[in-house]
Amino acid sequence: MSDTYKKVSEEELVLLSHKDMVRFALFCAEQVKEGWKGIPEYVAAVETAERWLKEKATEEECRVATRAAYYANAATRAANAATRAAYAAYYAANAAYAASHGAYANATSSAAYAAYYAAYANGKPHLIEAQWEYYLELLHFDDIAEKLLLGESV
Repeated sequence: MSDTYKKVSEEELVLLSHKDMVRFALFCAEQVKEGWKGIPEYVAAVETAERWLKEKATEEECRVATRAAYYANAATRAANAATRAAYAAYYAANAAYAASHGAYANATSSAAYAAYYAAYANGKPHLIEAQWEYYLELLHFDDIAEKLLLGESV
């Protein structure tokens, strides 16, 4: 595996704000949606994290969605791409819930890993490149916005 396809690490993710970590976790989950879109608990976990970003869901609602997703998968913990993809959705909600627990970087990193694993298991390493592009956009959003406001090329 080349460095081009290494996952975004927890050390890199801590450079993002908490909300940007949740955005990144959701991005990773969406990349592998095929693996979880038919599981209502995972769909609810992602939707709850998305609502949390808009300040329309509480941390407690994220915790409840996280637990429901966790238990929905408890009976079928097969080590396969679909399970990893479902975990990406689980960790997206968990990243929102973990705000007061200081563990959101770890949850976000886990979402990235789950999507990373699912991408490789499905022969789609280009998804990792997309993760890096999105991560860098989040990391440098202020610089990008400033250039756009000043009419400079990005």
